Amino acid sequence: MMMRSSTDDSSCAHGGVYEDGPYKAHTVSLEQQRSRCGSKHNHRVGGGAAAATNETDLPPKPLLIAVPKAKGKYPVVQFQHGFTLQNHFYSQLLLHLASHGFIVVAPQMYTISGSDATTEIEEAVAILNWMPSGLEMALPSSFLNAKPDFSKVALVGHSRGGKVVFGLALGLRNSILQYSAVVGLDPVDGNAKGIQTQPPILRFSQHSLNLGVPTLIVGSGLGSLKRNYLFPPCAPEGVSHQAFFFDSSAPAFHFVAKEYGHMDFLDDDCKGAQGKLSYCVCKNGPSRSPMRRFAGGIIAAFLQAALLNNTASFDAALAHPDLAPVLLEPPESYGKLPQKSQSSSCTSDLVTGIPLNSLVGYNLQETDTQTP
Repeated sequence: MMMRSSTDDSSCAHGGVYEDGPYKAHTVSLEQQRSRCGSKHNHRVGGGAAAATNETDLPPKPLLIAVPKAKGKYPVVQFQHGFTLQNHFYSQLLLHLASHGFIVVAPQMYTISGSDATTEIEEAVAILNWMPSGLEMALPSSFLNAKPDFSKVALVGHSRGGKVVFGLALGLRNSILQYSAVVGLDPVDGNAKGIQTQPPILRFSQHSLNLGVPTLIVGSGLGSLKRNYLFPPCAPEGVSHQAFFFDSSAPAFHFVAKEYGHMDFLDDDCKGAQGKLSYCVCKNGPSRSPMRRFAGGIIAAFLQAALLNNTASFDAALAHPDLAPVLLEPPESYGKLPQKSQSSSCTSDLVTGIPLNSLVGYNLQETDTQTP
């Protein structure tokens, strides 16, 4: 079990969404195993609770779950990993989100996979459908202070995982659990325009992807560049973040970290052959920590706005991109999130420490029609 804590439990005292949040957070891994007699049981790594014996309690896939330690009810985030990657490669990002008040469920979709994501979308839906009845039953007792709020669910995916959450949100496979926001971290839909992988998501027509919920796209400035002659770009131009934003319907938001790469969302130290490859196949930034902090912070701010109607941090992130821990291109948007007043004792926003009254009257200029 991994532990991470903030220095203060006050949401007004911590350093902002780009830093660890006000909640102490920890992770647990839930694995499915098959016993010698062929029946399944749930193996909890670090959970300390008795194993579940009812097959209906078992997750459809092995899970890494990040949970706030404080007693309360929290929105739920389903996080889909990238192509051939491991869910535990994102543990630092997941803990960052959990420290800001989210229960984050990250399935391990496969060990080896082909290019077709159809089955992956189906299995992502199965996890989403399992959670309302199975998640609390599967968690160790030490994690049950945090209760999932299934009326507030978000889908987040990196790389091909971004394609998966868009496919899920577009209703390619039906889910019983409704989601309220979608986030794509450098999403990828194939090798090039016209060479999409199955099932194709992008339509290359502005606003054609009507998800019906607020959408955030986070892109990497180096993702479309080759690291060397041996490997193609990890996020090819024409089928990655620019195209996903172009196709998205309002309200949609687009942030791009200019000097960072496709794998800079991952942990600082990724083990094993797959972990080593994550440093070799993509053009990377100077270090992963700033990109990961930015991604965790902007996701947290966006979800606070989209799920909790608390828009202060996201408004500040849009108004002051220069205060992010990475160099950003000017943020783009289609439409705006609903603005609702919040009762709070905080005198400054959680991103920057800037007085909230400095943001009054702020309007983000919307992106004009353009070719992706």
